[in-house]
Amino acid sequence: MLAVRTLRLLTVSIGLLTGPVAPATAQPASAPSAPVSPAVPRLLLKAGLRLNHLFYLPDQQSWQLVLPSSLGLEYRLTPRFGLYSQLEADLSAGRGPRGRRGRAQLPTTSTDFALGARYYFNQPAAGSSATHPEPWGNYLALESSAELAQIGRGGRRGRNLTVGRVTPALFALCGTQHGGPGRRLLYDLNAGLGIVAPPAYASDSKMSPPWSVASQINLRVYFVNHPRPPKSAGH
Repeated sequence: MLAVRTLRLLTVSIGLLTGPVAPATAQPASAPSAPVSPAVPRLLLKAGLRLNHLFYLPDQQSWQLVLPSSLGLEYRLTPRFGLYSQLEADLSAGRGPRGRRGRAQLPTTSTDFALGARYYFNQPAAGSSATHPEPWGNYLALESSAELAQIGRGGRRGRNLTVGRVTPALFALCGTQHGGPGRRLLYDLNAGLGIVAPPAYASDSKMSPPWSVASQINLRVYFVNHPRPPKSAGH
């Protein structure tokens, strides 16, 4: 009995001298990673319609339908800066009134080709930790374009020749490009002013001025190759 009490006393004494056992040192929690901006597609392919050129006019003697197709390509160099090109054509169909030689006069067509650069001013800079729900947004653009328009038909000795007119232009545009209802639907709305250099001849006058100031408003709807990222719960 005395031996048991002596053993307990020694155990308590050793515990008081050594103190409580220190718990294992916890590893420091890793710092939370900074939020990363959503990845911006480098190459965006677009196919759709230029809705402001959509035209349909029926009457008793004729009908005209203009379906303005639009193909685009945009390459984003940085989240804020990109280069783009566009090819657009007004595909026309209809039944026109008969001309002097008994041939139906169908609607005239036009084709546009454009090259430009865009600056998305509401996008985060490269390497920024700020988040943005959309990879596309508001922009400023400088665009050079050329329009090929059919202004009539002519020819001699049975030859049917198309008479065209090329009109180069340079425009400064302000617009917005965002996703539509579907994840692959994109709309592009812009407006601006520019300089147009019509040819020296025109069908209604002998001479045209060397250049003139013009304005334009465009509304395009596209299907694109990159789906729009889903919005987070906070948006």
